[in-house]
Amino acid sequence: MGQQQIESLNRDGRYISAPKGVSMRPMIISGRDAVLVEKIKDDPKRYDLLMYEGKNDMGIIHRVIHAYDVYCIICGDNCWRYEHVDKSRIKGIVTKFYRKGKWHDVDEIPYKLYVHLWVDFIFFRRIIFYIRDKIKRFKK
Repeated sequence: MGQQQIESLNRDGRYISAPKGVSMRPMIISGRDAVLVEKIKDDPKRYDLLMYEGKNDMGIIHRVIHAYDVYCIICGDNCWRYEHVDKSRIKGIVTKFYRKGKWHDVDEIPYKLYVHLWVDFIFFRRIIFYIRDKIKRFKK
C-alpha cells in the first residue's frame, strides 16, 4: 500500500487491497487473497487486523497482540517478532477478506476461532517460528 491507497482511505473511508508478502500467512496468501480496509474509528483492540503506515509510506497489515493507550504490540501471523506501533501510524482496520472466491466477515465464527488460537497461543508460535527461521538461516 502506498500514498494512493492512503488518500483513497481518507477520501472514501475504505479500499480493497491485495496484500503482498508472507507475513500474514496462512490467513492471507499473496497474489490470491484480498482485504477490505476501512478507516479506523475506534481504538484498536486485541485480535484486530490493522493496517498501519510503515517505512516509505508502505502500508502493513498485521494483528494486534496487545493494545495500550499510546501504542499497540503487533505481529504478523507468520512472524515471531513483535512490533511496537504508535497509534498515530494506524490508518485502517480490516473488516472483510476475500478467500477462495468468497468474501468473509471478521465476525464469522471460524475466523474468530482462528484468531483466538493464533493470538492466545502466540508464546508457543513464537518459539516454533523462531526455530524455523534459525533452521532456514542455517541451511543458507
